[in-house]
Formats: sequence, C-alpha cells, structure tokens
Amino acid sequence: MYGGDYLVAVLRDKAQSASTMGRVQDHGNGLYTVSFLLSFPGKVTPEVQLIHPSEAVQLLRELREVPSKRSWSCVFTGETENVKAKCTLLASRSLELSSQCDFSVLNTSRTWFCAKSNATSCDSITKCKSSLDTVDEVTTTAERQLFQRPFFRMDLLADTKIPINVLYSQENATAKRSLPFCHPRLQNSEYQGFRLRGTWHSLSCKVRQFSPLDITKCLANRTVHFRGDSTCRQWIERIGQLKTMHLEYGDLYFKNYTNYRSKIMATFKFHTVPIQSSFWWTFENLSDTGVSNDIMKMIGGENVVLVLSLCSHFTAEPTHVYASRMFEVRSAIEKLQKKYPKTMVIVKSCNTRNQRHYREVVQMSDWLADQLNQEMRSILGSLNVAILDVWDMTVSQWYPYNIHPHRHVVENELNILLSYICPLMTENV
Repeated sequence: MYGGDYLVAVLRDKAQSASTMGRVQDHGNGLYTVSFLLSFPGKVTPEVQLIHPSEAVQLLRELREVPSKRSWSCVFTGETENVKAKCTLLASRSLELSSQCDFSVLNTSRTWFCAKSNATSCDSITKCKSSLDTVDEVTTTAERQLFQRPFFRMDLLADTKIPINVLYSQENATAKRSLPFCHPRLQNSEYQGFRLRGTWHSLSCKVRQFSPLDITKCLANRTVHFRGDSTCRQWIERIGQLKTMHLEYGDLYFKNYTNYRSKIMATFKFHTVPIQSSFWWTFENLSDTGVSNDIMKMIGGENVVLVLSLCSHFTAEPTHVYASRMFEVRSAIEKLQKKYPKTMVIVKSCNTRNQRHYREVVQMSDWLADQLNQEMRSILGSLNVAILDVWDMTVSQWYPYNIHPHRHVVENELNILLSYICPLMTENV
C-alpha cells in the first residue's frame, strides 16, 4: 500500500546480446511505472528485480549511519614481539579515547583509531587488513532475513516474461548521430546507453571503439594519473595488457606504466583509509597520503589527465564520511585547475557488485552505491570535470555482477574514458 522499494529494470534481447536499463517511477502508493527507451530493434523482454523492499531500504538507511560496522587488524612492531590491534575508521565507542591510538588528521576526513597496547607504541604501526565484521552486533535475526532471499533480488516477472517486437526506428539512428562530443560538464542523460552485440553505445556523447593502436595515439605525449580504488586500477591494467604501455613497477596499491616511444606515462595509487581488503596494506602517515594530497602535489597542464574513482570502500560508512572526503577532493581539484586550467579531470561513478552474504549486503548493497553516485554528482557536478557514468552499463551487463567487472565491460568503459580524453577521434562515428 506504499512505495519505497528499490527496483531495477532491464530490457534484454538474448539473440543479439543486447540490453538497456529502464527507469522506475515510484508513485508512493505501491504502484510503479517502468519506462524503457527502445534503442535497438529486436525481440526484447523486460526484467524487473526487487533488489530491496522498502523495509530493507529504511533499515539500510539507518544502519549506514551506524559507525564502526567493520574493523581492521593492524600490526604494531614491538621490541620483543609484534602486536595485532583492532582498528576502526571512527573512534570506538567501547573504549576511552585515552585507550586508543589516534592517527587522524585534524579537520579532515582522514581518521583512524586503534586500541592501544602496553607492549608497543602508537607510532610502531606497520600494516593493516580487514578483520572482523560486526554487522551481527547491530542487526537482529529478523532484520538479517530482509537481506536474504526471497526479499533480496527477487525477479518480479519470472513467470510472466512476454517478448515484445521492436522495429527499426530512423529517429533513434538519427538521434545517435547527433550526439555531442564527450566533454566536461556534459549534461546528464536520462538514459546512459545500451549494449548491442557486445558493444556499449552511449546515448550521452559520441563514443568510438579504440583499438590498441588508437589507444597509443590517443595517449601519446600524455600523463594520466589514476587515483582511487581497484575499479580504475582495472582500467590501467587493461591498457597495459593491450601492450600500449609497460609496467615499470607496482603492486595492488601503486603502479607505474610507461611507453617511452610514444611518451606516455600512467600512474595508479590507491586512496587512503578506509581500505577494505583481505590483503595486508602498508599503513602510511595520513598527513602525507590520500587523493586530495596527491592532487595538490600534481603538475597539471593540457597533456595531463586525472582519473578518479572513489566509491566501493565507502559504502559501509556514515554519510558524512564520504561527503567530507569528496569535499576535500573538490577543493583540491579547484586548486589544481586554478593553477593549471587545461588539466582534464574525469570522475568514474560506482558500479554494481556481487553480495554473497547478508553481511556484505548490509555494508555494500547496490542501493548504498547508488546513493554515493548521487552524492558524488551533487558535490562535484558543478566543477569543470567529466563524470563517467558506468552505472547503467554494469546494471544491464550480461555477466554476473562483480566489483571487478568482466574484461569486455572494462573495455567498453575504457572506450568512454578515451572518448573524453580524445573526443576529436570520434569524428568518424
């Protein structure tokens, strides 16, 4: 009798490996209208999934604001032994502040707290990795059921899928040819695009398919800095796999690629805490690390591109944590572009991911990621930046949801990225 459910709709044509995401209108009374843009001809079938009922959405909204739903195990080096301590992004409410090592930077979103040990000093911290989930402490058995089947990812049209014949439209073909070149401050399109025979066709701007040779030509004499999470690390790694650049050195958290012949340099560096990882990562002084610090130190210019991706590691945190981090990034971008006005900045949106357990749903639901997309646009959207939206593409993909999408999805994302960097190469589309 009321709305608030989180629904996702996709239109598919299996024969052509074609798909596009629909738009859901909530009328607030239990009724919903789903709209699709018919971008390709064929025999299409609509799919509608109930990702979360409204009761789960409300619970997610409340749980998001609960601090320290996850913790990390960090190693402190002692004279005789190493000590592991529990750490959290925000101060633990179960310990006095005097019993916690505070690594936070005043007046920033870069915070970190660890339980003190009598055997080691606070400055002996070396490395951390994700540890215990505390979701069970903030949810009841009944509440956890809301994040499991049949209340999670329920196919609402499983028994009533009726194919619809869509005929060719000259109007749609003409509209695609009249798209603008990809550029910063591009107006957000209601429908981002569609997939057809493995290729993503943007409905926001002109996107072409870049061969390895095209990529080399596009990036020649450029420096591209990738900063953020592993979803943009996938981009730089894929460019390297296509033999356009060579890895000089790197690990999961820092990489440097070069192509001396074409004068290409590309770097990747992971953002600072929070870092959700089962692998050990080196804890660095928060005063000297972080995306905003990196941006402030950069030398920009017309041949410099900054690519940002800040999403998946923030979904479990309260709203103010992500907002504060993005405002820091906004300030750094403004200062960079004031000093180097021709520096291009491209910001990647969140993408969908798989959730194997209710603990993961509570901390990493696609609803939470969707909220971060909206927050990111509200904070950065007025800047001279390009927002590269991959949400529709990953929602409507033909592969299982994964925080690290299939290679073919990554290649389509790269085509959009390169179309922003080298828009004039799209003239023949």
